[in-house]
Amino acid sequence: MLRGKVIIKQQECEGKSIFTGVESCMTQGFKRMFGSEAEAIAFTALVLILETYPDNADYIQSFVYQLEDMEIRFWCINDEDHITYLLPSEY
Repeated sequence: MLRGKVIIKQQECEGKSIFTGVESCMTQGFKRMFGSEAEAIAFTALVLILETYPDNADYIQSFVYQLEDMEIRFWCINDEDHITYLLPSEY
């Protein structure tokens, strides 16, 4: 169970990216930032993409993880053959 809440931000434009059936990975910065919650945060983000944009997802999705009075931004980028979870500073 997550200690905080993952929130998907509104995408800037529509796309045709498919976020299922491809491998996913996380950057070292993402893993360090979220620690033991990294996999659960990534999974929750993927579910939110599929629920929010089932047919029109852009290749880049933006999120905020809210924990108490802190907000941590992160992205999920679809590179067609894999998706990557990363911090904006790692782009």
